[in-house]
Amino acid sequence: MKVAYQGARGAYSEGAAAALFPALEPVPQRAFADVFSALGSGRVRAAVVPVENTLAGSVVDVYDLLREHEDIRVLGEYVMRIRHCLIGLRGAILDEVRIARSHPVALAQVDEYLQAHGIRPEIAYDTAGAAEEVARIGDPIVAAVAGKGAAETYGLAVLAEGIETLPHNYTRFFAIARRDDDEIARSLAPLSGPVKTSLVYVTKNVPGALVRSLQPFATAGIQLTKIESRPSRAAAWDYVFYLDFEGDPAESPAREALALMRTCCEWITVLGTYRSSRSES
Repeated sequence: MKVAYQGARGAYSEGAAAALFPALEPVPQRAFADVFSALGSGRVRAAVVPVENTLAGSVVDVYDLLREHEDIRVLGEYVMRIRHCLIGLRGAILDEVRIARSHPVALAQVDEYLQAHGIRPEIAYDTAGAAEEVARIGDPIVAAVAGKGAAETYGLAVLAEGIETLPHNYTRFFAIARRDDDEIARSLAPLSGPVKTSLVYVTKNVPGALVRSLQPFATAGIQLTKIESRPSRAAAWDYVFYLDFEGDPAESPAREALALMRTCCEWITVLGTYRSSRSES
């Protein structure tokens, strides 16, 4: 069985896929849309996608794709500590590096280090893809910002480790599968965090509807862990809301809170109820 992820081999997402589905073969895909296409068509049985970073915020493309693919559900969550490295050719000298290639989000997260060392950032498609380019180009003054896994994959050297500006850099990943595939959940690694539910909804077009949609959770003492709005794409200035809370909608008190929430919403779609993971240190 196979699990898809976005990026080249050695990407952070490949590490998350290995952690969530250790028995499945990781399969790289160029774009997030390709990941969902591979899952929907049955070419892979599961997928792992990033949904949020503590510094860069939500991965909005993934949230939009989750809403568009109603046949896909969230099975689990994994939180990874992101440790950026400057990686280059074996034998390259750190002081001689002049260019660092990577995904723009990664470059933004290490901008202070690059400025301090006089290294010019250059945008690449993703972190591991940048490492592959460095290995292919073979120029010692060109390096990549990526993880240790990318250095190992492409035979490169870690020239500097832990170069991110802020240490609290974590990415949250979802394990996803088709809703009609009950068997694949057995391949998911055991997770020890609290039960969480992710959903997307649209409120009725009446004053106070958003507040009313959230009030039942406060009344029931249910912890909300995320709320975010996104354009619905159905009409101008029309929005959907993504909500995460701790609890299972099949059990009390979340069951009653969700029933009250439905009274002020046009529709609600539960993306998944799953066990979350503890953050890496």
